[in-house]
Amino acid sequence: MAHHANEKAPQVYNGVSEADVPSARFGWSEMGRGAVQTAGWVSVLVLIAYNFGNHHGHVETIWLITLAVLIALGLIIHATQPKLNQARTVTAHNKPQGYQERDWAYDQKTLSGAYENLDERQLRALNIDPARVAHLNAPRHAVATETTTRTVTRPVEVVEVVREGNTRA
Repeated sequence: MAHHANEKAPQVYNGVSEADVPSARFGWSEMGRGAVQTAGWVSVLVLIAYNFGNHHGHVETIWLITLAVLIALGLIIHATQPKLNQARTVTAHNKPQGYQERDWAYDQKTLSGAYENLDERQLRALNIDPARVAHLNAPRHAVATETTTRTVTRPVEVVEVVREGNTRA
């Protein structure tokens, strides 16, 4: 891919690219949780301190307290949320060596494995129209009944072949 002379390559500042965060060169990406908490609680205190002044109506007081409470709630949620550095996966990593995860998408599309014996209500819960997958269920049951009914024994005809020059005594 050709680059033009007037195109700038994204710069990387402290491991953060301007392609990902346009303001990376200003250092905002490095602001930690402690700095956010400190700035937020200082803002709450300033909003509460504005109540002590020369205003006569209560509209200002209502606005200042409401904003202070909203910021405080946001800071509490921010402080109690997970640190977002844990690994989050659908399946656990503590599987035995050589473990092969099932192909659940294939099983669901072909109605095999765990999806083999679903009734109509369960199929509809998975947004699968039972009429569209009836052909997947019918041959399987027909094969199963066919193999179980083949217990009839047929008489076997034994034919003895004698080659020329060989005589049996």
